[in-house]
Amino acid sequence: MKDTSQWIRNLVLIALMAAVTAVSIALSAAQSPNPGKSASNSTSQAAHSQNSDQLEAMRGDSKKMHVILNQMQTNLAFVTNTTDPLKHQFELEIEMWQILLNQMDRRIEEMGRREHTPAP
Repeated sequence: MKDTSQWIRNLVLIALMAAVTAVSIALSAAQSPNPGKSASNSTSQAAHSQNSDQLEAMRGDSKKMHVILNQMQTNLAFVTNTTDPLKHQFELEIEMWQILLNQMDRRIEEMGRREHTPAP
């Protein structure tokens, strides 16, 4: 049980770190100054395409993380001793992942709105 729970924790931690890194990169790219009118149209199209690809990749990561979180919740239901500190620790970790994943989803949606809203 201990090896399995440690493996699940490590897997979820790696997935979250990858997703947070992708969100940070995408937010940095989205917040960088506009290249101005002198930039060629093909350059801006390539950047837009890259941002779209990153956004879709982050959405995919988010879906995978939701599946893992649901698996964690399902596994927790099989822990029978409700007074066990380990079960409480799992409950706290699941709650933490829910908060972080919700925050990531909000950022993804914000980036999606910015992508579809033309800059003035």
